[in-house]
Amino acid sequence: MAGTPSQLPDRWRLLTALIGGTAATAGSFAYAGLTPAFVGEPASAFVVDTTPGIVITTVLETLGPLAQPVSFALALAVITALLSATALLALEIEVTLERQYVAVPATALGVWLVTAGLTGSTTGSLAAAVPAAAAVGIVEFASANDPLSVRRDRTPDRRKRATLQAGFGTLSLSGLAYVAGRRRTPDSSVPYLDGGVDAPLAERRLLREADRESFDLPDAPGLVSRIGEFYTIDINTIDPIVESATWELSITGAVATERTIDYDELRERPAERFFSTLRCVGEGLNDREMDTAVWTGVPLADVLEEVGPEGEYAVAHATDGFWNTITREELERSYLVYGMNGRVLPREHGHPVRLLVPGNWGEVNVKWLTEIELTDEDRDGYWEERGWDGTGEVRTVAKLWSVDHHDDGTATVGGHAYAGRRGIDRVEVSSDGGETWTDAELGPEFDAPDVWRQWRHTVDLADEPREVVVRAVDGEGNLQPETESEPVPDGSSGWVSRVIEP
Repeated sequence: MAGTPSQLPDRWRLLTALIGGTAATAGSFAYAGLTPAFVGEPASAFVVDTTPGIVITTVLETLGPLAQPVSFALALAVITALLSATALLALEIEVTLERQYVAVPATALGVWLVTAGLTGSTTGSLAAAVPAAAAVGIVEFASANDPLSVRRDRTPDRRKRATLQAGFGTLSLSGLAYVAGRRRTPDSSVPYLDGGVDAPLAERRLLREADRESFDLPDAPGLVSRIGEFYTIDINTIDPIVESATWELSITGAVATERTIDYDELRERPAERFFSTLRCVGEGLNDREMDTAVWTGVPLADVLEEVGPEGEYAVAHATDGFWNTITREELERSYLVYGMNGRVLPREHGHPVRLLVPGNWGEVNVKWLTEIELTDEDRDGYWEERGWDGTGEVRTVAKLWSVDHHDDGTATVGGHAYAGRRGIDRVEVSSDGGETWTDAELGPEFDAPDVWRQWRHTVDLADEPREVVVRAVDGEGNLQPETESEPVPDGSSGWVSRVIEP
């Protein structure tokens, strides 16, 4: 019916719209969790796709592991602003039409259309539209004047009270939405490869061997990193969900015969189980974005024999739009990995199948793999277009992660050293700032394509601080370079040093 339009001044309409937008975002998360059905997912993709490469690089350098949470927060701000603008438009339409309460259904319709257009989920979009309309409705109904009342002076107080009620209600909804959304978000409790209650025998033997041979170094992983502690870096704030039942890998381009492989066929092929280390090209010199797992996968060389590769390069494409280029030689020593530490490959690590190129920087190991395109063109990859050059073999590094003080005035220092397929021959430690050097004790060297080695050394502190410096020598006799460099463009380097207090 016709009547007095919205009684809200401009500033209160803005606040009401913001509450409505926040309620919409919270409702969507409660329904979908961190899945592609959450309205924040397309906002996240928008942020990633539109942010200039120089900005991405600066953020990664400045924030390190915090870069992805900050990106996600920005995506939430973008989508909340968009949905708030939708609610504000509904309020403005009410004023223009001079029809009371039009803003409530207009908000519901507008938010539903925006959310459905972004996510493609018409049903799930109701989870955003209903809370948004409810928030706007609470303020609208509570702020409306009674045409038969002479107590108009109380309207501002009622408006404030209604807005506070809607705001607190939205905060409560957000808290409940977080709990509900986390329950909807797929967890990392992934099943074992054979569906049993433990890792398959071959993987279990490797894991037990690593556990038996590992040094006990406080604040440092063993020879194999736990799945939940293994670093994850990718271009997403919400990882794609790819079902193994529908997954296919296409091998296309400069090949004699194009080929498509599905998940069941891949699992039926002879597989290998092996240790391999991944290191992120964007990590700081002594940061913790380097880990090792027991991987299960099929050698790509076996598959390539069936297609007759002719191109000198291969572009690996992923579901999330990421891509990377490697040489055919690197491709032929790579693996199609579907298992990690005896379990099905977790979603965060590229489920159902990822590429693993032993010895190369982490960005080369494309997750959520969908296509391998052979070509004669050396194309820039996703990160190369943004100023990086981390597609080759890793730099040699010795990490100093662990310090264990003893009652006798000594301390055991330790960590991990890694040089890709070159292997580690020795780690040298200096307790006087680099003046003199001593060989550290090394952990076992496994028969694997590439894997880190643990090291440890006891330092006499003599009641005074010691500057401990570590460096590695790779299996080809090359000493880790002393000169420090930043991660951009092709990985950090330099000797790691740390002052150890008594």
